[in-house]
Amino acid sequence: MLINKRRLIENLNNTYCIIGRSKIHGIGVVAIRDIPKGIDPFPCMMPDQTIGITEEELRELPKEVSNKIKDTFVRWNKMYYVCNFGLNSMGVKFHINHCNNPNVAVNENAFISGYNPFITLRKIRKGEELCWDYTDCKGDNILNQFKFLKND
Repeated sequence: MLINKRRLIENLNNTYCIIGRSKIHGIGVVAIRDIPKGIDPFPCMMPDQTIGITEEELRELPKEVSNKIKDTFVRWNKMYYVCNFGLNSMGVKFHINHCNNPNVAVNENAFISGYNPFITLRKIRKGEELCWDYTDCKGDNILNQFKFLKND
């Protein structure tokens, strides 16, 4: 898929968020303008592809990299589905924090190149942090993977 100026301008017109300071924890995703209800707030120029990595394959990686994958990607069917571009090119959506009263969710009705995109559950105001309920996903180890969820 070739990226040209027209596609870049279109993508920039659909940019809603940046990585910013979180009121929930550390950094998070913050709206830089109002976001309508019912859209994917993270449209990509080139759709992510994912590649499944097993626990055994993770043990072959440097410990720090393996830990980051486990902290970032939800395990599903005993695999971590990692973006084919690797950790160095993770976009804004990978910094979204957990909360019990989310304003975005995983869009189970859409599947794009190996992952389900997010969808806004309501209008999100400029300056508001985007968050989703991690327990609402189909991970097979969610409470063990994200231990802080047990304290919610």
